[in-house]
Amino acid sequence: MPRISEESIERVASASDIVEVIGSYFPLKRAGTSWRALCPFHREKSPSFHVSPQKQAYYCFGCGAGGGVFKFVMEYERVDFATAVQRLAQKAGVTVVEEKGGPEDERRRAMRDRLLEMHRAAADWFHHNLLRSPAGAAARDYLKSREITSDTAKAWQLGYAPDSSNALLSHLRKAGFRDNELRAGGLFGGGEDGPLRDRFRQRLMFPICNDYGEVIAFSGRVLPPNDDPAKYVNSPETPLFSKGRALFGLHKARRPLADAGTAIVCEGQLDLIRVSESGLQNVVAPQGTAFTPAQARLLKRYVETAVLCFDSDRAGRTAVERSLPILLAAGFTVRVAALPPGEDPDSLIRTKGPDAFRAMVESAPDYFDFAVGEAGADLEDAGKKSVLVRKLAGFAASLPDAIGREAVAARIGPRLAISPQAFLAAVPKTSIAPGDEDADSEPARETTEEPDQVVRLLLHSALVDTEARQWLAAQDIAKTLAGRPGLGLLGTCLQATFDPADAAATQAFVATQAAAAQSVLAALLLGRPPSNPLAIARDTLNRLRRRDLESRREAVTARLRAPGMPPDEVARLQREVVDIMQEIGQVSGSH
Repeated sequence: MPRISEESIERVASASDIVEVIGSYFPLKRAGTSWRALCPFHREKSPSFHVSPQKQAYYCFGCGAGGGVFKFVMEYERVDFATAVQRLAQKAGVTVVEEKGGPEDERRRAMRDRLLEMHRAAADWFHHNLLRSPAGAAARDYLKSREITSDTAKAWQLGYAPDSSNALLSHLRKAGFRDNELRAGGLFGGGEDGPLRDRFRQRLMFPICNDYGEVIAFSGRVLPPNDDPAKYVNSPETPLFSKGRALFGLHKARRPLADAGTAIVCEGQLDLIRVSESGLQNVVAPQGTAFTPAQARLLKRYVETAVLCFDSDRAGRTAVERSLPILLAAGFTVRVAALPPGEDPDSLIRTKGPDAFRAMVESAPDYFDFAVGEAGADLEDAGKKSVLVRKLAGFAASLPDAIGREAVAARIGPRLAISPQAFLAAVPKTSIAPGDEDADSEPARETTEEPDQVVRLLLHSALVDTEARQWLAAQDIAKTLAGRPGLGLLGTCLQATFDPADAAATQAFVATQAAAAQSVLAALLLGRPPSNPLAIARDTLNRLRRRDLESRREAVTARLRAPGMPPDEVARLQREVVDIMQEIGQVSGSH
């Protein structure tokens, strides 16, 4: 990807007043020489989010979020640095200059731009056909039968592909697109050398967008009474589109997802549209029924919990079990909405109303509880129970840490009439989650560009205060913060030799980091320093330690409740509880 020139970044920064930018997202109120609002990055009742026009920076005294205008757009929009610059440039009317790569980079970028133009033109053409053309009457009637209004069709830019082998082809050729571009876009079949023909015919068309809202592909649904066995036809893999990396509806759901902290995951486009239009806008759908690792990583930018609302038929249940290990391995809490037999989200909302669906989502149990509840009478059959235990233990292997596995064992072991130890013994040593070597995944990478809120607080303290950095360097942060995004960057910061009291030395350290890390550290340095960095570092780390210890205590206590446990095991577990309580006391009393 071409690199944005430093001059362009400076021009965008100069043209972007942080008060105006943040005020375009939500209202700010003047408070003396600064502005304030309820923080968009955590829930609060009184405003602790301040914006300083003098420093051109923001800071939240409640959660520690802070930085400059680029950082705000990155955090609020959940985008990378380059995208944040581009969006601010558009707001400010600044032309961004990109430093050119080689000829091959230029060719790829030019082709991508043309393909985006082609998909935008195709989406407009499909949409016009649906709303205006006589041929689109059947599609309009179908939407009416599904209680999809014209306003909804416009909001989602739904379209219609007529029953023709060259209607779209002719339209795009007249618009000036060349055959090599038409072949690369995925909208036509015909092979490398054969005559081109329209891929989508006599279908209701759903544009698939990237998270910026640009159309990158299409999904076409067959219309009755057509008996084509391919109910849905999707765009193939193209330079714009990879099926396993896109989530339908994400461009509309990004902010609702971040606000809710939970994603409602539907199976198809019509289900998603129905749910979104009913008021639950934190909804996405995979391109297919099951998640890929790349989609899970994409969704994890926004939420920690996924509620699977797949159809209640066998295929839907299979999709739940295919998605589960991937979501668990990515760190999600996975809940399952038990739709009534024969229902999907669309039909349930139409027949029972949005409140019934909302209640089902809100009461959706954790997957492991759901699976035990679904087993019912099968638990009386030793053979069937054994099969269920092995299946659930296999899924538990996908959980990213031992604490999570022990918590599941403690919770569902008694419901299965087995000890938590027996359940844990059945957990495979390796996870059953698919690896990232499949075509729909992408290489794992260090996520220093998006440290989570806890790591950000600790980084900020270490960057501005010598005592806080020395104290943190003496702690076992790798154990306490295991798995948290940005841990590697924090470790690098603590191992360095710069003195936070020396601003020049601190800036020199920042300059030695990779570009993603530089943007994170620079944004933190722009924020208002914590009033007591050492106290914040201690309180933050000790709070996490207490939480982990309390989780361990709960798991051991639950194991003590298991019936039929040998006395020596009871005594051992009781000693373990005492040891944990002593550790909790030590952490609580440390300063």
